[in-house]
Amino acid sequence: MWISGLLPSAAMLAILATTATASVQNTSTSPTYCIPHAVTPAEQSAIFAAFVQDFYVVRNTSQAFESYIMADFIQHNPYEPPFGASGSVQYLTPLFTNFSVEVTLLRQSFSTGLGWVHSRYDNINGYPRPVAIADVFEFTDSCIKEHWDVTQELPADATNPLALF
Repeated sequence: MWISGLLPSAAMLAILATTATASVQNTSTSPTYCIPHAVTPAEQSAIFAAFVQDFYVVRNTSQAFESYIMADFIQHNPYEPPFGASGSVQYLTPLFTNFSVEVTLLRQSFSTGLGWVHSRYDNINGYPRPVAIADVFEFTDSCIKEHWDVTQELPADATNPLALF
C-alpha cells in the first residue's frame, strides 16, 4: 500500500530496489545504512514514500533506517541521540514494534528535498490522550540525512473539535 495514492513507476521501483539493495548489503553484524547517490527530485519523492511505507505502515524500523537513512543521520528530537542512525533505531524500535500503539498517518508531502508526515498516535505509554506528531526529514541525494519533529498531546480541556487532527 502506498500512502497518498503515490504509485511508483517501474523506473522508480528499480531505483528503490537499487537504493535498498546497496544500503543493506553487509557481511558483518553491524547494520549498513543508506549510501547516498545522485537522484532526481521525483526519485527522492518516491524514496520518501517508500520510507514512509516501511517506517510508519509496516513499522520495520531497522529496515527503514538501513534502506533510507544515512549512518551519520542528524536527529533533533531532544530525547534521542543527536548523531547516528543506530541510536535512533534503538530509541524508536520499542515504540514501533509495540502494536498496541496505534499510528495513523494523516498527511504527508515531499518537495525540494524535504518530506514531512503528520500523524496521530494512540495508546503511547505516558500519554493518556492522543498525540499529534509532525516529522520533517531532509534528504541528501538518495538518503535521509536529518530529522526534526514536533509533538503535542491532545489537551484534556481542548474546546476545538478539530484540535491537532
